[in-house]
Amino acid sequence: MQDTGQTNTPETAPPPEEPRPEPGARAASEAAAAAVREALRSERPADARKQATAALEAYGPDPDLYLLLGRAHVAEDEDDHDDEAERAYRRGLDAFPDHLALLTAYAELCRAADALDRPGRHARADRLMARVAELAPGSPEALRLSNPAPVWAAQPPTPRLSASHTQRHDVRSALAAAPNLAEAARRADEEAGQHPYDLRLAIRAETLTAFLRPGRRLLLGQVRAPYLSVLAVLAVGALALVPESAAPWSMWAGAAALLTLVPYRLLAVLESGARSRAVHRTPPLPEGAPEPASPLPPPPPPGARDFVLLGTALTLAVFAVVSPLAFKYPADTSYPHYTATAPKTFRGAPLFSAVPVVDGVSSDMASLWTRALNAEGAFAYVYGELADRDGPIGPAALVFGAVGDFRNTPDKALKGYELGLAESDSTIDGVWKPDPGPDGRRLRCVSYADDSETPGSRVACSWVDNGSYGTVVMNEPGLDHETATKAVRTALDAALLRDDRAL
Repeated sequence: MQDTGQTNTPETAPPPEEPRPEPGARAASEAAAAAVREALRSERPADARKQATAALEAYGPDPDLYLLLGRAHVAEDEDDHDDEAERAYRRGLDAFPDHLALLTAYAELCRAADALDRPGRHARADRLMARVAELAPGSPEALRLSNPAPVWAAQPPTPRLSASHTQRHDVRSALAAAPNLAEAARRADEEAGQHPYDLRLAIRAETLTAFLRPGRRLLLGQVRAPYLSVLAVLAVGALALVPESAAPWSMWAGAAALLTLVPYRLLAVLESGARSRAVHRTPPLPEGAPEPASPLPPPPPPGARDFVLLGTALTLAVFAVVSPLAFKYPADTSYPHYTATAPKTFRGAPLFSAVPVVDGVSSDMASLWTRALNAEGAFAYVYGELADRDGPIGPAALVFGAVGDFRNTPDKALKGYELGLAESDSTIDGVWKPDPGPDGRRLRCVSYADDSETPGSRVACSWVDNGSYGTVVMNEPGLDHETATKAVRTALDAALLRDDRAL
């Protein structure tokens, strides 16, 4: 053979070949991969992981086995398994750096990661997506990754309805229309198959399927009756407001209030996993095809009653935590002794209901608060009108709290309402801390908006002094800091004195 005189330079040298098993081992590895796929189709992720791990140890590196091992971990919907999935993908890419399916699966895992909980993983998504586009431009994998990330995947808060709100509404509707959970899941999966490009239908089907797994039906109560945990917080919060002779109960009440939040966290993990799986199963739209209309009607926004219950529960949960401070000096009564009185109006809005109940006021909300806040010193006042007899409350303002010994209450107690907003569907757009003023009453205010509302449409100011504690919520758009602070001080001056003058 004639020598051409050319040598391979770093620019012209072919890329290193990926490791390939011997023919016999390759056949055995392919058979093992088929068994792993069958285990995944049968929803046996633990068996799939066991078989994939054994095959890798027996036959050596194989990209399909690494890919299936990662997917078997992702199927568990848990943070620890997501970490293991990432390790599996990275081991596979160490041996097969340009394997398209591995790169795509890893990119989707990174893109779905929460930017706050897993910032490193989330940051790797762009690099992996760029590598897929470079290796296979125009491929189905590249097109799928080029679609915008879903709104729940580490996106900044927006005034639109949250993904979890829509997801829970769709699940509740499916459960109400079916005789049982299994039938609801079957119908949802069938409808999702009829509309393969509808992500919302895929999310509903994956969520209902997730509830069928062992031990997960207990979380259905959080979807069917979302007020159960809120009412539990109301009950244990009321235990915190006990006579000083029973002060140790407040410690148990605080612990119980925190424990009621655990089911919500478990439900959020289940829902997040279902959304991730729905993204994986939904193919990208053909190029140039219009976005299909979803057969599901748009979900309603959260009602004002949701907001009232949430705000009251959050405040009572804080009471349960800080109430031991109120009993620290039971023999010393030098703190201010207030009598809570409901002003007749708040910035022109009439009093709708109050606890203690005001003469002439009768409503479901007043009845609820009468039972939940049946403790000396607690009060809750709602200002606004009813849209109709059976409609939701549209409060213009809320004033709720308690009077008693609140000496030595730390400033962090003022953040209770703000922390609750961060866990809800609300968007916080401003926080400020007004000057305590001559009376020494500490304030912390936050402006925020619920789903579909304009920024700053609500303001909540929490206060604490030696003799009282609580929160004032104003649902008046466009309130500036000075106006809001002045309104709160005026409200407290009237509510915490024997004076029922109009504000």
